[in-house]
Amino acid sequence: MINAKAQSWLRMLTFHVLLVVGSIVTVIPVVWVLMTSFKSNKEIRESALGLPARIRFENYVGAWTGAHFDRYFVNSVIVGVLTVAVVLIVGSLAAFAFARMRFAGNRAIFFLIFMGMTFPVTARIGPLLTFMYKLGLVDSRWALVFAYAAGSVPFSILMMRSFFRQFPEELEQAARIDGCSNLQFFLRVLLPLSTPALLTLGIFTFMGAWNEFMIALLLISKNALRTLPLGLMAFQSEFTTDFALSIAGINITAIPVILVYVIFQRSFIEGITAGALK
Repeated sequence: MINAKAQSWLRMLTFHVLLVVGSIVTVIPVVWVLMTSFKSNKEIRESALGLPARIRFENYVGAWTGAHFDRYFVNSVIVGVLTVAVVLIVGSLAAFAFARMRFAGNRAIFFLIFMGMTFPVTARIGPLLTFMYKLGLVDSRWALVFAYAAGSVPFSILMMRSFFRQFPEELEQAARIDGCSNLQFFLRVLLPLSTPALLTLGIFTFMGAWNEFMIALLLISKNALRTLPLGLMAFQSEFTTDFALSIAGINITAIPVILVYVIFQRSFIEGITAGALK
């Protein structure tokens, strides 16, 4: 008969073993892609799983300069940052109105916005293209910014509304006694307390805009305005046999997102768990 202490130790051991196995399974493909990006095409063909004979940084230089990844990188950064700014401003203001203000149709409008999240992207492409053509925004960065923001704002409202509702009414009443208006309460009290949630929302939004491909493919045709996913597709189509440069290009596309997550990891976790316990 196993005593309680031994059972606890066995459960803990099993848990840690599963964590180690899961980590290995997750990390191995990432390490393989990274190591492969430093190989020559000959090494990739002859020994796909082997280590590179030497580190070839020229693969990254070739992908960055020869395939215009520098231009695509700048486009992705501009579109991602502008999208995050629009989503945070519009989403947080709308969420504040739905969470803290009383007006006719509050719940009806909120659930109407929430229902819009249930429609797949493919169902929204037709109206989106028509709208962008009528506005004359096709083949511009603003087309991507507005399209991505429109897709992200409903989620931002849902997330920030839940976060804003966790604050007690006494906090708002104290702000009113001090003479704060709705906007002042929002800017001076709620936003500073909501930094983890805003950072989390910003990371989600940036990652979505950075990796998005289908809408960009439909709205952007000029080479100078391509984002990294579009540039990567064009590069792989042009250099189908240059595996080393193609994998280096994939890493150039993926590394910034990984860095953003690593840098803001603590705030990301805090934002996800915020509001779970009061």
